Amino acid sequence: MVNTLFRVLLAIWTIGFLVVSCVPMLTGNVVVGGVGLIAGAVLLIPWLVGVLILSAFIWLTNPRRS
Repeated sequence: MVNTLFRVLLAIWTIGFLVVSCVPMLTGNVVVGGVGLIAGAVLLIPWLVGVLILSAFIWLTNPRRS
């Protein structure tokens, strides 16, 4: 159950980052898109750290197969 929770959190974390960094630019609003693009660039390193941590949690809580 915990493993599934971490997988869902990883999906939300990934999609949330893409929404923050890409969607404003795709909507055609240059000012908001530029701010979103800058926010995406600034948040890239914390996002990568989050992906690594969530991936490690997923790996650690993965049920062992005998």
